[in-house]
Amino acid sequence: TATTEIYTQAFVGSVRCVQETGLDSANAKLVQAINIKENTSIDIQDSIQVLKLMKNTVELNGFRECHKRDGAGLVAYLAWLEHQLNVLNRTDITEFTGAEKVLEFRKSILNFQGLSFGTISSIGPNGSVIHYEPHADNCKVITNKEVYLLDSGCQYLDGTTDVTRTVHYGVPRDIEKEMYTRVLLGNLCLERAIFPNNKVVNGSMLDMYARKYLWEVCEDYCHGTGHGVGHFLGVHEGPIGISLYRKVPFEDGFVCTNEPGYYKDGEYGIRIENQMICKKCEKNPSYLCFENVTMAPYSKSLIDWKLLSKQDIEYVNAYHKKVHDTLAPLLKDDPIALKYLAKECEPHVCQAITDLSVSYTHLRAHETSLHLVCRLLLEKKKY
Repeated sequence: TATTEIYTQAFVGSVRCVQETGLDSANAKLVQAINIKENTSIDIQDSIQVLKLMKNTVELNGFRECHKRDGAGLVAYLAWLEHQLNVLNRTDITEFTGAEKVLEFRKSILNFQGLSFGTISSIGPNGSVIHYEPHADNCKVITNKEVYLLDSGCQYLDGTTDVTRTVHYGVPRDIEKEMYTRVLLGNLCLERAIFPNNKVVNGSMLDMYARKYLWEVCEDYCHGTGHGVGHFLGVHEGPIGISLYRKVPFEDGFVCTNEPGYYKDGEYGIRIENQMICKKCEKNPSYLCFENVTMAPYSKSLIDWKLLSKQDIEYVNAYHKKVHDTLAPLLKDDPIALKYLAKECEPHVCQAITDLSVSYTHLRAHETSLHLVCRLLLEKKKY
């Protein structure tokens, strides 16, 4: 009947008929009405959950606004931590006290209601534990000699945040820079994805965008790339997600995370997480794209710029300019944070472009194969 169809569409989760114990999660009369046989498992998508995924204009603007304020709080903490380690030479800040400090910075933010999940504050080998949680009596001291991973988020009246930044306050190893950069490139690749608005493209199809640059060197990460985020609700909101097993098609108004990572057991962990709004492309509404609403700079000391294309560099520079222009007014009373923000958001100049400024006469006089390429580029530039 029509009533049975409506009830079936709204039915949450999986219906399982188990011969030994009877029905696990469904009314017996409903199962009989829709002719489910014993020892059968079927998945019925809950239409109410899908409707909840579609955020309205007020909710979407709320996400944008709360991420600005949350980003300011996060940058204030990262700047404070760098100052404590590199200027004051403190050696008593632990992963746990770091988590407490970032909470302290955020508590004063407008509309703050609490944490959206337990803060993951991890240094060095603890960063390789994906869901690590520091405890006051069992955690490491944060130093400027290892990679530091901070995964944190808050509940605000106008939205929910979940952001991860990985930093190094000293001199990172080349391999740490390479893997950070590959994670960043995967993050940016997914963020720039454009795909048909046809209610077919799902998280399992988008997942490979984020893994591409790790796969190139036969590396990967053992968790999903992203999850749905509720609006002042659960920070993990199903059934949307980006992973091999997520089959719900993306639609306009969905909000999800973008969080590829890399974990070297016993050494360090890297994760870069932003929140994105899925929306219609301005140029062609029959296609969808993503808008990154997270406002926090990437770690410039961990980027191996040689691995980035000119377009990648321009994209990062544009994002950093937006982050700086957005957060600077919110941090005007915090000189340490302002200085840190300016440093991390300073545009990177493409080395290849700089090299073209050398003397044309010098190139002809000392022409090698590399100089030949540069000269040809210069000659092309004339026309």
